[in-house]
Amino acid sequence: LILDDEASIRQSIAAYMEDEGYIVFKAASGEQALEIIKDNFIDEAVVDIRLPGIDGNTFMIEAIKILPDIKFVVHTGSADYIPPDSVKALGVTSGKVLIKPTSDLAVLRDALEEQY
Repeated sequence: LILDDEASIRQSIAAYMEDEGYIVFKAASGEQALEIIKDNFIDEAVVDIRLPGIDGNTFMIEAIKILPDIKFVVHTGSADYIPPDSVKALGVTSGKVLIKPTSDLAVLRDALEEQY
């Protein structure tokens, strides 16, 4: 699942991940992403933090209630983002935070694959 309110980022990550063999769902808001995970089994989510409506932190906290095994990688434009304790408890450490723009999407793919 790619959760980002910027269509160009969402599309470029999705296209790359599809080329790598992933089945990709896309969401522009936390609310839309929650609807997607209610109806689909999602292994991993790439999550932007600053979103319209519920933010990325809140999305992750709510998503884990629906899919307890879902894994997250944060992809944010906030260079000073530090996961709050409530998000760290979900397994999101500073090593799973990538700063936009990620010029080499292989780094993002590797961050997802390292979770298994």
